[in-house]
Amino acid sequence: MNSKAIKIICAVLAVVTVASGVVFFLSMKNDAPAADNTSTKAPEPVEFSYEQSAYTTSTALSVKGANGEIYLPTDFENIYYTATLDGKVNFYEYAGGQMVASTLAPKQVKAKIKASRETIPVTVNYIEKDGKACGYGVFTADMDKDVDAYAYAFVKLTAKPSGYGDGYLLLADFDKDNFHKADKLYSEIYNFNLSNGTASTYVSNNTRLIDKNGTFRQDWTMLTDDFINNLGGAKYFISSRYYNESEKGERADIMVLSNAYRPSIAVKDILGLWFVNDSAGMHYLRKTDNGFANVYKAGDKETVLTEFEGDWSTDYLQCGRYLINKKSLAMIDLLKGTSQTLSGINIESADVFSVSPDGKKAVFASYGEMNANGTPVQSITYCTVDGSAEPVTFTEPMLFSESAGFVWLDNSSVMSVRAVSADGKTAGSVVYTF
Repeated sequence: MNSKAIKIICAVLAVVTVASGVVFFLSMKNDAPAADNTSTKAPEPVEFSYEQSAYTTSTALSVKGANGEIYLPTDFENIYYTATLDGKVNFYEYAGGQMVASTLAPKQVKAKIKASRETIPVTVNYIEKDGKACGYGVFTADMDKDVDAYAYAFVKLTAKPSGYGDGYLLLADFDKDNFHKADKLYSEIYNFNLSNGTASTYVSNNTRLIDKNGTFRQDWTMLTDDFINNLGGAKYFISSRYYNESEKGERADIMVLSNAYRPSIAVKDILGLWFVNDSAGMHYLRKTDNGFANVYKAGDKETVLTEFEGDWSTDYLQCGRYLINKKSLAMIDLLKGTSQTLSGINIESADVFSVSPDGKKAVFASYGEMNANGTPVQSITYCTVDGSAEPVTFTEPMLFSESAGFVWLDNSSVMSVRAVSADGKTAGSVVYTF
């Protein structure tokens, strides 16, 4: 498995001592001795074992991927998929608190996509439900030695949003680090014929620049699942072509999908990738002199709803329509304009923020820092937004994979990826219910 999850586990295993089991030694932040100016003696290590960790033994935690399965959401409610780098894709249904093989018959279609003037073959595995199809495919360099520029490609088959017309899209991502990420940022958009596997590009590449790898820049045409789901009847896509490559995901324009030499821009220079188009207009964030603002645009008129001070990328965390200040704990619904202040938690060091579908529960996670033994100590906090239940915080190694994120199965159960064996060799999906 070639993800950051495994890199984290390997880092932990570097300090493993075997003695009737695998034991990790670390210095926990909360247990560090008080500062002593008369001594430079290092803190005493605290013994930690995977089997007896508070997270592993928590009754709220259940293992769904005990054999290394990593479940990711499909377009269909309660249906998930797993994928491996050799191209295998399987589908599952979540029912009765368990993942079981899907009853929907899996199908395949052979496809070829063009990227940077190379042709990449990929087999798309898909299922159909309610007259729509959803599927996934994986390409790696060892599947076709004639493909030189790309060592990896992941594709998703999805129904076109209404503004795009009828039929299907094939979306492609070429970043292997995103393999187990639920909310991928796709960098190629293809019009896809499901009956014969033909994929054609929508957008002109005539002026497309080349990146440091010698391939087309990966910020020319971008889509996310959240963006597609919030397009309404519009025919837009995301592009950062007019900004530095390092700003991908932070600055972008909303463009009208066409094969024009220069696609027209509907909204220029938004902050981040959050964008909603509804009956009220277009909603997005925009940087200001002192911070940033929540903006909506109706017709040609742009209105600032709320202004925020500070840096969006360091002082705040965002999960779709929800934005929270890491210090004040004020969480705002960017669409409704309502705000709640969380209590009883400290999220100043948090790197990840995930909210339940109903907006009533949240997860905060920190990648952590290396302890005295070089072990990364992470943290996860589960809490209710209104404070109706006491928050629960875990601070240990091997809590979650940085590259996979959190996926809500329902309003009370959230899935992540972590080590599911004491030796750290197997990582799989786990579910925390609260």
